[in-house]
Amino acid sequence: MNKIDLILRNTIETITRPELEKLLRSRKKPSVYIGAAPTGKVHIGYYVQAVKLKDFIDAGLDVKYLLADIHAYLDDRKSPWKLATARSKYYKEAMTAILKSIGADTKRVKFVLGSSFQQKKDYIFDLYKIMGLVKLKRAMRASSEVVRQVDNPDLGSMNYALMQAIDVHHLNADIAYSGIDQRKIYMLAREEVPKLGHKKPICIFTPLIGLSKSGGKMSASDPNSSIYIDDSSKSVTKKIGKAYCPEGIVENNGVIDMVRNVVFPVDGKFDIIRPEKFGGNKAYSTIFELEKDYKSKKIHPADLKSSLATVFNRYLKTVHKHFKNKQLIINSAYPK
Repeated sequence: MNKIDLILRNTIETITRPELEKLLRSRKKPSVYIGAAPTGKVHIGYYVQAVKLKDFIDAGLDVKYLLADIHAYLDDRKSPWKLATARSKYYKEAMTAILKSIGADTKRVKFVLGSSFQQKKDYIFDLYKIMGLVKLKRAMRASSEVVRQVDNPDLGSMNYALMQAIDVHHLNADIAYSGIDQRKIYMLAREEVPKLGHKKPICIFTPLIGLSKSGGKMSASDPNSSIYIDDSSKSVTKKIGKAYCPEGIVENNGVIDMVRNVVFPVDGKFDIIRPEKFGGNKAYSTIFELEKDYKSKKIHPADLKSSLATVFNRYLKTVHKHFKNKQLIINSAYPK
């Protein structure tokens, strides 16, 4: 697979591909970043971004991971300020463990704490300048799919999108990578950041994947639909077993989406494990073959879900091993 195909594998939008192609021709090692506000505990939805980061690493890009501690506080105080540092440490360990579990070179990912540069004079001045350019309604609209929506929002939540818009420049990144829910923020960045004298970022978006009927990304605030990386193998199997997975339908099917966006890129195959009386085991080398058989109802949803659980329990063994002597990090981030 060539470099650009690897970079764009399983993405749903790139703004813009010609800009990306020009960047790859002109820069030997372009830089890409993704940010995460360290709020709730990390779940398996983070595997989608981890797989993309592995693609970026394998394509030779410099990868930066922003631990957005100030953002976590500004988003309706999802992380109290006294826990922001502890949760940032937990997220760093969690993402390192996830990347390790899929065979990514973790040394190629640079973790950057938001507060390490977002308090500097030039950053603050850029924030003041963009605050003078963006109307309140535009800021609210940009962050509507990311920031918790309340009737009377804090002023800080209005700055969430503005800070994210200028983060790209201050991290010295060429590409902003995120889930599609961040699109409005980065469109604001592409429109407003050049007015500050900075280049507009190239944007790459991946789909949001959830396992509930409503779809969308997993939420750490919903223990019923989220499968946390410290869940036991029994719990993982049970939760995936409850996932929305309509027979014969692959559209908006989170289980199929997980196989497409995580398992095939990592393992290069997917095995259906089932008793002989139901057809026996079958190995698939492409998502297209799997979808074809699923559509024709040659694969039962229960077998698809249990087979996916087997794969994730294999990945999570590495994660659990990574955290074996790090329970204090989890306890400090999420005190009882």
